Amino acid sequence: MAQQLDPSRPMAQETLVFAPVEASPLRRGISAAWAPWRRRPLGIFGAVVILLALLLALAAPLLAPYQPNAFVGGRLDPPSGTNLLGTNTLGQDVLSRTIYGAQVSIGVAISSTLLGVGLGTLLGVVSAYYGGWLDLVVQRMMEVLASFPGLILVLMIVAALGKPSGAREGNLLVLMWDLRTLSVAIGVGLIFGVMRVVRAAVLKERALPYVEAARTIGAGSARIMFRHILPNVFPYVIVTFSSLLGFIILLEAGISFLGYGVSIGTASWGGDLSGRNRDYFLTAPWVMLGPGTALTLTVMGANFLGDALRDILDPRLRGSR
Repeated sequence: MAQQLDPSRPMAQETLVFAPVEASPLRRGISAAWAPWRRRPLGIFGAVVILLALLLALAAPLLAPYQPNAFVGGRLDPPSGTNLLGTNTLGQDVLSRTIYGAQVSIGVAISSTLLGVGLGTLLGVVSAYYGGWLDLVVQRMMEVLASFPGLILVLMIVAALGKPSGAREGNLLVLMWDLRTLSVAIGVGLIFGVMRVVRAAVLKERALPYVEAARTIGAGSARIMFRHILPNVFPYVIVTFSSLLGFIILLEAGISFLGYGVSIGTASWGGDLSGRNRDYFLTAPWVMLGPGTALTLTVMGANFLGDALRDILDPRLRGSR
């Protein structure tokens, strides 16, 4: 016989218990990667600035309202709806030249830093691992380079290789190739500092038990250096790379300011801060406002990003904050 439900009796209440839902591995990875950045707002600001500068360099032909060398108005026209940052002494749009100038600064910074960090890392790993006469010879060669002031050394190399005769603006990779002599000159000047950092790190790693264990099982020198030691010193390489970006951008601007960088007429932040433009700083300050602001923000952003990456990746500082 079916049981009749008594509407006057209260029904038993059931409690629903929900099991916690585990986050996906991708979500956990993103959360773990983002965690150290939340405590470093200046590092986030630096990363955003560098990404914007890279976007300007890559998409300059799409973002700039005019060609960098086009004569679009009168001399020293003030900012207006047609020319948002005014025109320079030649009647060229300041905003367009500022956007195209990112190609020179970012292109030279990336290519020269890759060259200097790459060669410095290679020399540091090899000389520290083998030691002996090879380490002694490499050290003496680097000390000879380090005996010259950085700017003087770069200017000497530019004079020996020849000043860049021209740069085809519009494509970042093509422009980087046209400015290869400037990139090589700056990159060579970076080798000693990078090699010294990497060499010190490799000397520590070489004395650890895992290196001796790799030798015991028959691993060759190349495998030990590049498969075992290099990954453990790679955080030092990343920190060095990011820390050098701001310095290289400022150095390239200084070289162009002195007239030894890009050729006259090529849009460059350093070049546009020199020459006739600086003579009108008080009467027409907008001619220097664009390149000066872009250069300042980019160097600050690179330094903030380098400091944040150093705190996050440097094994000596890991866990201290």
